[in-house]
Amino acid sequence: MSELKELAWDVQETVQPLPFEALERRGIRRRHRRQALTGAGVVAAVTVAVLAALLPLGNLTGTEKPSTAAKQAAIPVDQAAENVIHDQKAAMSGVAFAAPKRWAAVWSITQPGSTWKSAAVLSRDGVRATAPVRKNDYVVVPYRDEVLALAMPTSMKGSDPTWAQAVMVRLTAQGRIEKKVHWAPPTTEFGDGDVLLAYGTLRALNPETGVLREVKIPGIDNASQPQRDSTGRWWVVAGRNSGVGNIYWTDDHGKTWGHSVISPGRVLGWLGVSPNGRTLVLIPGFKPARRQHDEQVPLRLSTDRGEHWTTVATRDAPYLQSPVAFDNGTGLALYQGKHRELLRPGAGAPFTPPTDLGNLTAVGDFVYGLQYNGNQAITSTNHGKSWNYFQPR
Repeated sequence: MSELKELAWDVQETVQPLPFEALERRGIRRRHRRQALTGAGVVAAVTVAVLAALLPLGNLTGTEKPSTAAKQAAIPVDQAAENVIHDQKAAMSGVAFAAPKRWAAVWSITQPGSTWKSAAVLSRDGVRATAPVRKNDYVVVPYRDEVLALAMPTSMKGSDPTWAQAVMVRLTAQGRIEKKVHWAPPTTEFGDGDVLLAYGTLRALNPETGVLREVKIPGIDNASQPQRDSTGRWWVVAGRNSGVGNIYWTDDHGKTWGHSVISPGRVLGWLGVSPNGRTLVLIPGFKPARRQHDEQVPLRLSTDRGEHWTTVATRDAPYLQSPVAFDNGTGLALYQGKHRELLRPGAGAPFTPPTDLGNLTAVGDFVYGLQYNGNQAITSTNHGKSWNYFQPR
Protein backbone atom coordinates (compact mmCIF):
# COMPACT_ATOMS: atom_id res chain seq x y z
CA MET A 1 0.00 0.00 0.00
CA SER A 2 1.39 3.43 -0.88
CA GLU A 3 2.39 5.99 1.74
CA LEU A 4 -0.56 8.13 0.67
CA LYS A 5 -3.04 5.30 1.37
CA GLU A 6 -1.45 4.55 4.73
CA LEU A 7 -1.73 8.25 5.64
CA ALA A 8 -5.40 8.23 4.65
CA TRP A 9 -6.12 5.28 6.95
CA ASP A 10 -4.18 6.91 9.78
CA VAL A 11 -6.46 9.93 9.50
CA GLN A 12 -9.59 7.73 9.54
CA GLU A 13 -8.37 5.84 12.60
CA THR A 14 -8.25 8.95 14.77
CA VAL A 15 -10.82 9.29 17.53
CA GLN A 16 -13.67 11.66 16.79
CA PRO A 17 -15.24 13.13 19.95
CA LEU A 18 -18.86 12.48 20.76
CA PRO A 19 -21.77 14.84 20.83
CA PHE A 20 -24.22 14.48 23.67
CA GLU A 21 -27.53 14.76 21.88
CA ALA A 22 -30.82 12.94 22.09
CA LEU A 23 -31.23 9.87 19.90
CA GLU A 24 -33.52 10.55 16.97
CA ARG A 25 -36.52 8.27 16.75
CA ARG A 26 -37.86 8.22 13.25
CA GLY A 27 -41.04 6.41 12.32
CA ILE A 28 -40.15 5.53 8.76
CA ARG A 29 -42.34 2.93 7.13
CA ARG A 30 -40.52 -0.37 6.99
CA ARG A 31 -40.28 -2.71 4.05
CA HIS A 32 -39.60 -6.39 4.50
CA ARG A 33 -36.49 -8.06 3.17
CA ARG A 34 -35.90 -11.15 5.26
CA GLN A 35 -37.49 -14.39 4.12
CA ALA A 36 -40.37 -15.67 6.20
CA LEU A 37 -39.44 -18.25 8.80
CA THR A 38 -40.13 -21.85 7.92
CA GLY A 39 -41.26 -24.36 10.48
CA ALA A 40 -37.71 -24.50 11.76
CA GLY A 41 -37.99 -20.95 12.95
CA VAL A 42 -34.76 -20.00 11.21
CA VAL A 43 -33.48 -16.44 11.40
CA ALA A 44 -30.99 -14.67 9.21
CA ALA A 45 -27.59 -16.36 9.31
CA VAL A 46 -25.76 -13.11 9.83
CA THR A 47 -27.85 -12.33 12.88
CA VAL A 48 -27.23 -15.75 14.45
CA ALA A 49 -23.51 -15.46 13.86
CA VAL A 50 -23.30 -12.04 15.39
CA LEU A 51 -25.59 -12.62 18.37
CA ALA A 52 -23.69 -15.74 19.31
CA ALA A 53 -20.52 -13.69 19.82
CA LEU A 54 -21.95 -12.03 22.94
CA LEU A 55 -19.58 -10.92 25.72
CA PRO A 56 -21.44 -10.79 29.08
CA LEU A 57 -21.22 -7.58 31.10
CA GLY A 58 -21.55 -6.93 34.80
CA ASN A 59 -23.24 -3.52 34.45
CA LEU A 60 -26.02 -3.09 31.90
CA THR A 61 -27.30 0.30 32.96
CA GLY A 62 -25.28 2.34 30.45
CA THR A 63 -25.10 5.43 32.65
CA GLU A 64 -21.52 6.46 31.85
CA LYS A 65 -21.23 10.24 31.36
CA PRO A 66 -19.09 11.62 28.54
CA SER A 67 -16.43 14.21 29.22
CA THR A 68 -17.06 17.95 28.88
CA ALA A 69 -15.03 18.02 25.66
CA ALA A 70 -17.17 15.22 24.25
CA LYS A 71 -20.34 17.23 24.88
CA GLN A 72 -19.07 20.20 22.92
CA ALA A 73 -18.05 18.55 19.66
CA ALA A 74 -20.04 16.74 16.99
CA ILE A 75 -19.47 13.53 15.08
CA PRO A 76 -19.39 14.36 11.35
CA VAL A 77 -22.54 13.22 9.52
CA ASP A 78 -22.02 10.58 6.83
CA GLN A 79 -24.92 11.47 4.54
CA ALA A 80 -24.52 8.38 2.35
CA ALA A 81 -24.87 6.14 5.40
CA GLU A 82 -27.84 8.14 6.68
CA ASN A 83 -29.55 7.75 3.30
CA VAL A 84 -29.26 3.95 3.53
CA ILE A 85 -30.34 3.76 7.18
CA HIS A 86 -33.44 5.90 6.63
CA ASP A 87 -34.41 4.67 3.17
CA GLN A 88 -37.97 3.33 3.05
CA LYS A 89 -36.65 0.27 1.19
CA ALA A 90 -33.99 -0.50 3.80
CA ALA A 91 -34.40 -3.57 5.99
CA MET A 92 -32.72 -4.32 9.30
CA SER A 93 -30.56 -7.42 8.90
CA GLY A 94 -28.92 -7.49 12.32
CA VAL A 95 -28.96 -5.93 15.77
CA ALA A 96 -26.88 -6.41 18.92
CA PHE A 97 -26.92 -4.90 22.40
CA ALA A 98 -24.22 -4.52 25.04
CA ALA A 99 -26.75 -2.85 27.38
CA PRO A 100 -30.30 -1.54 26.95
CA LYS A 101 -28.97 1.85 25.79
CA ARG A 102 -25.89 0.59 23.95
CA TRP A 103 -26.57 -1.08 20.65
CA ALA A 104 -25.79 -1.24 16.94
CA ALA A 105 -27.91 -2.27 13.95
CA VAL A 106 -27.35 -3.06 10.28
CA TRP A 107 -29.56 -1.60 7.54
CA SER A 108 -29.34 -2.81 3.94
CA ILE A 109 -30.89 -2.13 0.54
CA THR A 110 -30.99 -4.73 -2.23
CA GLN A 111 -28.92 -3.84 -5.29
CA PRO A 112 -28.80 -5.36 -8.81
CA GLY A 113 -26.72 -8.49 -9.16
CA SER A 114 -27.63 -9.96 -5.77
CA THR A 115 -25.56 -7.38 -3.91
CA TRP A 116 -26.34 -5.03 -1.05
CA LYS A 117 -25.80 -1.45 -0.06
CA SER A 118 -25.24 -1.73 3.67
CA ALA A 119 -24.59 0.70 6.54
CA ALA A 120 -24.67 0.47 10.32
CA VAL A 121 -25.84 2.77 13.11
CA LEU A 122 -24.32 2.71 16.58
CA SER A 123 -25.76 4.23 19.76
CA ARG A 124 -24.17 4.67 23.19
CA ASP A 125 -26.35 6.18 25.93
CA GLY A 126 -28.16 8.34 23.37
CA VAL A 127 -25.02 9.34 21.45
CA ARG A 128 -25.23 8.23 17.81
CA ALA A 129 -22.77 7.44 15.02
CA THR A 130 -22.77 5.55 11.72
CA ALA A 131 -20.49 3.20 9.79
CA PRO A 132 -19.79 3.93 6.10
CA VAL A 133 -21.69 2.32 3.23
CA ARG A 134 -20.33 -1.02 2.00
CA LYS A 135 -21.41 -3.61 -0.60
CA ASN A 136 -21.26 -6.45 1.92
CA ASP A 137 -23.53 -6.62 4.96
CA TYR A 138 -22.08 -5.52 8.26
CA VAL A 139 -22.09 -7.68 11.35
CA VAL A 140 -22.58 -6.07 14.77
CA VAL A 141 -20.53 -7.51 17.61
CA PRO A 142 -20.98 -6.94 21.37
CA TYR A 143 -17.60 -6.26 22.96
CA ARG A 144 -17.30 -5.43 26.66
CA ASP A 145 -19.43 -2.29 27.22
CA GLU A 146 -19.96 -1.44 23.54
CA VAL A 147 -21.15 -2.87 20.23
CA LEU A 148 -18.92 -2.48 17.19
CA ALA A 149 -19.86 -2.66 13.50
CA LEU A 150 -17.69 -4.79 11.25
CA ALA A 151 -17.70 -4.98 7.45
CA MET A 152 -15.74 -8.14 6.66
CA PRO A 153 -14.15 -9.33 3.42
CA THR A 154 -15.93 -11.88 1.25
CA SER A 155 -13.41 -14.58 2.23
CA MET A 156 -10.58 -15.02 4.71
CA LYS A 157 -7.95 -15.39 1.99
CA GLY A 158 -5.30 -12.73 2.32
CA SER A 159 -5.38 -12.16 -1.44
CA ASP A 160 -9.11 -11.37 -1.50
CA PRO A 161 -9.47 -7.83 -2.93
CA THR A 162 -12.49 -7.12 -0.71
CA TRP A 163 -10.11 -6.66 2.25
CA ALA A 164 -9.70 -3.14 0.92
CA GLN A 165 -13.33 -2.46 1.94
CA ALA A 166 -13.12 -4.20 5.33
CA VAL A 167 -13.67 -1.70 8.12
CA MET A 168 -14.52 -1.61 11.83
CA VAL A 169 -16.36 1.22 13.58
CA ARG A 170 -16.56 1.60 17.36
CA LEU A 171 -18.43 4.09 19.54
CA THR A 172 -16.56 4.34 22.84
CA ALA A 173 -16.61 6.75 25.78
CA GLN A 174 -13.88 8.67 23.92
CA GLY A 175 -15.75 8.91 20.64
CA ARG A 176 -16.18 7.31 17.25
CA ILE A 177 -13.24 5.22 16.06
CA GLU A 178 -12.92 3.87 12.52
CA LYS A 179 -10.20 1.36 11.63
CA LYS A 180 -9.22 -0.59 8.57
CA VAL A 181 -9.51 -4.35 9.17
CA HIS A 182 -6.27 -6.24 8.50
CA TRP A 183 -5.70 -9.88 7.49
CA ALA A 184 -3.45 -12.16 9.53
CA PRO A 185 -2.61 -15.87 9.06
CA PRO A 186 -4.82 -18.51 10.74
CA THR A 187 -4.00 -19.37 14.32
CA THR A 188 -4.84 -21.97 16.94
CA GLU A 189 -4.49 -19.40 19.74
CA PHE A 190 -5.88 -15.91 20.17
CA GLY A 191 -5.32 -12.96 22.47
CA ASP A 192 -7.02 -11.98 25.71
CA GLY A 193 -8.26 -8.80 24.04
CA ASP A 194 -9.71 -10.64 21.03
CA VAL A 195 -13.40 -11.28 20.49
CA LEU A 196 -14.47 -14.51 18.75
CA LEU A 197 -17.19 -14.49 16.13
CA ALA A 198 -18.62 -17.15 13.86
CA TYR A 199 -19.22 -16.03 10.31
CA GLY A 200 -18.79 -19.09 8.11
CA THR A 201 -15.63 -19.87 10.07
CA LEU A 202 -14.49 -19.15 13.61
CA ARG A 203 -12.59 -15.85 13.65
CA ALA A 204 -10.77 -13.69 16.18
CA LEU A 205 -10.95 -9.90 15.94
CA ASN A 206 -8.71 -7.57 17.91
CA PRO A 207 -10.74 -4.35 18.33
CA GLU A 208 -7.65 -2.33 19.23
CA THR A 209 -5.58 -3.21 16.15
CA GLY A 210 -8.26 -4.25 13.64
CA VAL A 211 -6.53 -7.59 12.99
CA LEU A 212 -8.94 -10.36 11.91
CA ARG A 213 -7.88 -13.99 11.53
CA GLU A 214 -9.28 -17.50 11.45
CA VAL A 215 -9.06 -19.64 14.58
CA LYS A 216 -8.47 -23.36 14.11
CA ILE A 217 -9.47 -25.85 16.81
CA PRO A 218 -7.39 -29.02 16.30
CA GLY A 219 -9.50 -31.90 14.98
CA ILE A 220 -12.54 -29.70 14.35
CA ASP A 221 -14.09 -28.77 10.98
CA ASN A 222 -16.62 -26.17 12.13
CA ALA A 223 -17.43 -24.07 15.16
CA SER A 224 -20.27 -21.69 15.98
CA GLN A 225 -21.96 -19.69 18.75
CA PRO A 226 -18.85 -18.37 20.57
CA GLN A 227 -19.71 -16.96 23.99
CA ARG A 228 -17.44 -15.68 26.74
CA ASP A 229 -18.38 -15.77 30.41
CA SER A 230 -17.12 -13.52 33.21
CA THR A 231 -14.33 -15.96 34.14
CA GLY A 232 -12.75 -15.46 30.71
CA ARG A 233 -13.77 -18.89 29.43
CA TRP A 234 -14.84 -19.06 25.78
CA TRP A 235 -17.53 -21.59 24.84
CA VAL A 236 -18.33 -22.79 21.30
CA VAL A 237 -20.41 -25.51 19.67
CA ALA A 238 -18.06 -27.45 17.40
CA GLY A 239 -17.47 -30.77 15.66
CA ARG A 240 -16.52 -32.51 12.46
CA ASN A 241 -18.72 -32.03 9.41
CA SER A 242 -19.94 -35.63 9.62
CA GLY A 243 -19.72 -36.10 13.37
CA VAL A 244 -21.60 -35.29 16.55
CA GLY A 245 -21.81 -31.80 17.95
CA ASN A 246 -19.76 -31.03 21.04
CA ILE A 247 -19.52 -28.25 23.56
CA TYR A 248 -15.93 -26.99 23.51
CA TRP A 249 -14.35 -24.52 25.91
CA THR A 250 -10.99 -22.91 26.51
CA ASP A 251 -9.68 -21.08 29.56
CA ASP A 252 -6.31 -20.18 28.01
CA HIS A 253 -7.23 -18.53 24.69
CA GLY A 254 -7.05 -21.66 22.56
CA LYS A 255 -3.90 -23.29 23.94
CA THR A 256 -6.03 -26.16 25.25
CA TRP A 257 -9.68 -27.10 24.79
CA GLY A 258 -12.03 -29.20 26.86
CA HIS A 259 -15.18 -30.73 25.41
CA SER A 260 -18.27 -32.79 26.09
CA VAL A 261 -20.76 -34.43 23.73
CA ILE A 262 -24.04 -32.55 23.38
CA SER A 263 -26.05 -35.61 22.42
CA PRO A 264 -24.73 -38.91 20.97
CA GLY A 265 -25.51 -39.34 17.28
CA ARG A 266 -26.56 -35.73 16.69
CA VAL A 267 -24.83 -32.98 14.73
CA LEU A 268 -24.43 -29.42 15.97
CA GLY A 269 -26.86 -28.07 18.56
CA TRP A 270 -27.65 -24.77 20.28
CA LEU A 271 -26.17 -23.50 23.53
CA GLY A 272 -26.95 -20.63 25.89
CA VAL A 273 -24.35 -19.63 28.52
CA SER A 274 -25.02 -17.40 31.53
CA PRO A 275 -22.68 -14.47 32.27
CA ASN A 276 -21.04 -16.34 35.17
CA GLY A 277 -20.71 -19.51 33.07
CA ARG A 278 -22.48 -21.78 35.54
CA THR A 279 -25.92 -22.01 33.90
CA LEU A 280 -26.12 -23.70 30.49
CA VAL A 281 -29.26 -24.22 28.40
CA LEU A 282 -28.93 -26.72 25.57
CA ILE A 283 -30.90 -27.94 22.55
CA PRO A 284 -29.37 -30.95 20.72
CA GLY A 285 -29.02 -30.86 16.92
CA PHE A 286 -30.29 -33.24 14.24
CA LYS A 287 -29.49 -36.82 13.29
CA PRO A 288 -27.48 -36.70 10.02
CA ALA A 289 -29.29 -39.58 8.33
CA ARG A 290 -32.82 -38.44 9.09
CA ARG A 291 -33.41 -34.75 9.85
CA GLN A 292 -37.03 -35.53 10.65
CA HIS A 293 -39.45 -32.67 11.13
CA ASP A 294 -41.56 -34.44 13.74
CA GLU A 295 -38.80 -35.69 16.00
CA GLN A 296 -38.88 -34.84 19.69
CA VAL A 297 -35.74 -33.26 21.16
CA PRO A 298 -34.97 -32.40 24.78
CA LEU A 299 -34.43 -28.96 26.27
CA ARG A 300 -31.67 -29.48 28.82
CA LEU A 301 -30.45 -27.41 31.77
CA SER A 302 -27.21 -27.45 33.76
CA THR A 303 -26.46 -25.24 36.76
CA ASP A 304 -22.94 -26.54 37.45
CA ARG A 305 -21.04 -25.61 34.29
CA GLY A 306 -22.13 -28.71 32.40
CA GLU A 307 -21.20 -31.36 34.93
CA HIS A 308 -24.81 -32.55 35.28
CA TRP A 309 -27.86 -32.06 33.07
CA THR A 310 -31.62 -32.16 33.57
CA THR A 311 -34.17 -32.53 30.77
CA VAL A 312 -36.82 -29.90 31.49
CA ALA A 313 -39.02 -30.32 28.37
CA THR A 314 -39.25 -32.03 24.99
CA ARG A 315 -40.60 -30.41 21.82
CA ASP A 316 -40.66 -30.96 18.04
CA ALA A 317 -37.12 -30.60 16.73
CA PRO A 318 -37.43 -27.93 14.04
CA TYR A 319 -39.42 -25.52 16.19
CA LEU A 320 -37.27 -25.36 19.33
CA GLN A 321 -34.52 -22.73 19.23
CA SER A 322 -32.66 -19.77 20.77
CA PRO A 323 -31.60 -20.95 24.25
CA VAL A 324 -30.36 -18.26 26.64
CA ALA A 325 -29.20 -18.63 30.26
CA PHE A 326 -29.15 -16.44 33.38
CA ASP A 327 -26.96 -16.35 36.47
CA ASN A 328 -29.87 -17.36 38.73
CA GLY A 329 -29.93 -20.91 37.32
CA THR A 330 -32.76 -20.34 34.83
CA GLY A 331 -33.05 -19.63 31.13
CA LEU A 332 -35.35 -19.24 28.14
CA ALA A 333 -35.93 -21.03 24.85
CA LEU A 334 -38.34 -20.16 22.04
CA TYR A 335 -40.72 -22.81 20.72
CA GLN A 336 -42.43 -21.84 17.46
CA GLY A 337 -44.69 -24.83 16.89
CA LYS A 338 -48.44 -24.76 16.51
CA HIS A 339 -48.78 -23.41 20.05
CA ARG A 340 -45.94 -20.91 20.49
CA GLU A 341 -44.23 -20.97 23.88
CA LEU A 342 -41.44 -19.17 25.67
CA LEU A 343 -40.07 -22.08 27.69
CA ARG A 344 -38.46 -21.20 31.03
CA PRO A 345 -36.08 -23.96 32.14
CA GLY A 346 -35.56 -23.80 35.89
CA ALA A 347 -38.15 -21.02 36.30
CA GLY A 348 -41.58 -22.62 35.90
CA ALA A 349 -44.47 -22.61 33.43
CA PRO A 350 -43.91 -21.20 29.93
CA PHE A 351 -44.89 -17.69 28.91
CA THR A 352 -46.66 -16.82 25.65
CA PRO A 353 -44.14 -14.94 23.47
CA PRO A 354 -44.97 -12.09 21.08
CA THR A 355 -46.36 -13.54 17.86
CA ASP A 356 -43.63 -11.86 15.80
CA LEU A 357 -40.62 -12.68 18.01
CA GLY A 358 -38.17 -14.43 15.69
CA ASN A 359 -35.24 -15.36 17.93
CA LEU A 360 -33.62 -14.72 21.32
CA THR A 361 -30.30 -13.64 22.70
CA ALA A 362 -29.30 -12.20 26.06
CA VAL A 363 -26.75 -9.89 27.61
CA GLY A 364 -26.92 -10.37 31.34
CA ASP A 365 -30.60 -10.30 32.27
CA PHE A 366 -31.52 -8.20 29.22
CA VAL A 367 -33.14 -10.31 26.47
CA TYR A 368 -33.77 -9.26 22.88
CA GLY A 369 -34.58 -10.61 19.44
CA LEU A 370 -35.39 -9.60 15.90
CA GLN A 371 -38.96 -9.05 14.83
CA TYR A 372 -40.12 -11.85 12.57
CA ASN A 373 -40.69 -10.42 9.09
CA GLY A 374 -40.25 -6.86 10.34
CA ASN A 375 -37.74 -4.13 11.15
CA GLN A 376 -37.87 -3.80 14.92
CA ALA A 377 -35.96 -5.19 17.86
CA ILE A 378 -38.08 -6.75 20.61
CA THR A 379 -36.66 -6.46 24.13
CA SER A 380 -37.41 -7.67 27.65
CA THR A 381 -35.94 -6.64 31.00
CA ASN A 382 -37.83 -9.20 33.12
CA HIS A 383 -36.79 -12.56 31.64
CA GLY A 384 -39.53 -12.60 29.00
CA LYS A 385 -42.56 -11.67 31.10
CA SER A 386 -43.20 -8.52 29.05
CA TRP A 387 -41.74 -7.09 25.83
CA ASN A 388 -41.09 -3.72 24.18
CA TYR A 389 -40.64 -2.83 20.50
CA PHE A 390 -37.88 -0.58 19.25
CA GLN A 391 -36.68 0.43 15.76
CA PRO A 392 -32.90 1.00 15.99
CA ARG A 393 -32.18 3.63 13.34
